[in-house]
Order: sequence, then structure tokens, then C-alpha cells
Amino acid sequence: RHQLAQKIVSSIDTICNSKVGDGVIASAMEHASSEDTLLLARTLLVGPGLLVGLAQGRHGHGAVLRILQVLDSQESAHAYTVLADEMATLRASRYGRVVAKHLEEKEVAHGHGQLEST
Repeated sequence: RHQLAQKIVSSIDTICNSKVGDGVIASAMEHASSEDTLLLARTLLVGPGLLVGLAQGRHGHGAVLRILQVLDSQESAHAYTVLADEMATLRASRYGRVVAKHLEEKEVAHGHGQLEST
């Protein structure tokens, strides 16, 4: 499992840009060790556009919600910012709306008001 997770991390751009990439990432997030899941989450966070693209996928949106859970508080805050900055993009897709709703609920729960829809 560890070797597979390492291969996914090293090929993250190619995987995320493939038709079935969101399913591969979602499966990896579900079955990898906690250390590999964290490494995968961090890799997706630093890759430009990867998190937002994944959030719009049929299987990827669930992986994004999992990513938000496994990152430490500072990284998770950064991930929320990255996603919140693309709310209009998220709201434009069926599965992105699931992630957008999660972000909005978190904002309301923490008393920060409404997220921007730019």
C-alpha cells in the first residue's frame, strides 16, 4: 500500500488530469495508511488547482472532505481558503456544490458569516 501511495503522490498531476483520477485519489484516501493519507492530502494542497479540480469530481468531492479532516489546523485553514477563493467554480458543478455547502456550513458554525461568491 505504501508503494502505491508513493506512486500516486509522484504522479499526482497526471492522475488528477485523467478521467478516472478523482476515483483513484478517493480510493487512495480511503485505503492508505494515515501517514500516506496525510502525505497525499498535503501534495494535493500544494499542487496548483488540484484541490479545486478534485472537489468538482464525482468521487473527488468526498476525498476533499476527507482531506479537510486529516490536515493539521494550519494546513486545513489554508485548504479552506484555497477552496473558498474558488466558490464560484465550486458552485458551478454538481459535486463542487457539496464542497461549497460544507464550506458555508463551517463558516456559519464558526460565526464568520457568508463566504464570497466570486
